[in-house]
Amino acid sequence: MTGGPSRISRRSLLGAGVAGIGAVGGLGLLSGCSSDAKTPGSSGNKPTGAPVKLGPEIENGPMYKDGYIGPHATVKKPFADGKTTFKIVVPQDTQVVGDWNKNKTTEWFEKQTGVKVQFQEVLITNPNGGSDLTKINAMLSGGDLPDAFMGIPFTPAQISLYGQQGTFIALDDYISHYSPRTQQTMKDYPDLRSLKASTDGKMYQMPGVNDCYHCRSSQGRAWINKKYLQSIGMDVPGSTDELRQVLLEFKNKNPSGKNGFVPFASGVNNPLDNFMMQPFLYSPPGDQNGGWMRLNSGKVEFTPSKDEWREALRYLRQLNKDGTLTSQNFSMSDTELQTAGNKGQVGFARVYWWGSFFNPVTLDKNAPWRDYVAVPPLKGPSGNQTAQWDYYGFSTNGLQITSACKDPGTLVQWSDYQMDLESIMWMYDGIAEKNWFWGDDGADGIDGEQALWRDIQWPAPAGQSWNQYATMYRSLDYRGGQQVDPKAPTYEAGLYSAGKDYEKYAEPKEMQLPPVIIPDDSASQVADTATSISQAVKQGMSNFALGKKDIESDADWKAYVDSFAAMNLQTYLDVYQKAYDTRPK
Repeated sequence: MTGGPSRISRRSLLGAGVAGIGAVGGLGLLSGCSSDAKTPGSSGNKPTGAPVKLGPEIENGPMYKDGYIGPHATVKKPFADGKTTFKIVVPQDTQVVGDWNKNKTTEWFEKQTGVKVQFQEVLITNPNGGSDLTKINAMLSGGDLPDAFMGIPFTPAQISLYGQQGTFIALDDYISHYSPRTQQTMKDYPDLRSLKASTDGKMYQMPGVNDCYHCRSSQGRAWINKKYLQSIGMDVPGSTDELRQVLLEFKNKNPSGKNGFVPFASGVNNPLDNFMMQPFLYSPPGDQNGGWMRLNSGKVEFTPSKDEWREALRYLRQLNKDGTLTSQNFSMSDTELQTAGNKGQVGFARVYWWGSFFNPVTLDKNAPWRDYVAVPPLKGPSGNQTAQWDYYGFSTNGLQITSACKDPGTLVQWSDYQMDLESIMWMYDGIAEKNWFWGDDGADGIDGEQALWRDIQWPAPAGQSWNQYATMYRSLDYRGGQQVDPKAPTYEAGLYSAGKDYEKYAEPKEMQLPPVIIPDDSASQVADTATSISQAVKQGMSNFALGKKDIESDADWKAYVDSFAAMNLQTYLDVYQKAYDTRPK
């Protein structure tokens, strides 16, 4: 449900966590890549022959809505002879993908392309679910390189560094020659290239798109129980004053009738500020990795030390005095939130989505999570009414081709074939006509227009799909084209509708700091400062809201603001400013 800044140091380079098509074959057969290449940094053969062109639309294919932007289902012809086997490292996924080399999509895609691939599965998670790229690190440092990596969660900083060191090869020339779908995707999404290019301006990966509409506002949403509102005779609040009155009524009347009722829920991983600061100022999300930075006429600025942030803290302090905001709002774990939600004990929730305070989110028509509706951004005392909106979170990683590959053109075209609509459906949803189908004529998609596709279940049954590891072009219209069954509604349509409530209040795009790559010589300092800032912001918010520090005291406020200067905040901002000013265009 998610972009942000990327930072990395050499010594921790691989400790960071995880992450369609019909060209007509008209090229001579390519010899493929050989994993026994001995020359690091080799860029392989340059593109030859005529540039690849897209084929026509397939017969009996999908119905596209008017103005559709996204992948198309086109005629595909094999372009390789299968005599050379490519070695590609992929994440181990026993539950969904199963054995990559025996997977149904693998079998289907080899027939479409003529490319023979030997997948090498690598476990990239630890027993706690976190990332563990130890084996990937060993491959990169030891020189035992595959032809390519796919689905490995490299950060932009890692890709930039390994590209400029020669481990990953630049793909710009290959993309312009072998990748008509990738070229079209970059036209459809003009920011895509700058988001995936490295600091030297080159592309060391195949770029992808997964444009989740509701995810653009997910970090700053809030929800309220409509039945509880009806019980107290009030409407969905539209301002900070109205929310205060609703919370007081919740507290005094307990419309749930249950012990342990929580009028206002939030928690450690569902922080208050993403929603509660926006009536006072636009403030981006933040955490231990950075954030709380925005652009003002192209200049990077920090929001938690601004006067408007202080006004927001005054409001939180008032809620605390009312008894509707407590220490629980800063301490509730995910499990505690979900337990309260499952018991019907939550009135108003500052959380990302229903799954943040319900587990499981069942699809029963009478499931209790359906009683909660999105609360649009609140209007503050000065008239400010802003939603956090992520303009850049759509980009994904595709394929990285290494210096061990003697002839990258085949794999570039192979990756480009993945961005065909039919390929996307196979890779995402498994076997055609069994787990997915083209949309029915006249049926609505999530966006209320002609449905593009429908499926039976996701994830697909084990061994059918590639989950979400492929190079993809899941555009806004593609995702919005998922067919909705009115008799069995899922949560996707509700999330889409919530996104509409927030989009009208989105901050101007020019105020969002796009993801940037922090230079290696500043990465360690930036990471340390980001951790310190995160601790100070969270502690300050809690202290002022709960009255441990006096928000009306200029001395207390000054001490809070000065603490950031002691953390070298200005140097931190200067690094980001330079990274922003010199980012790839």
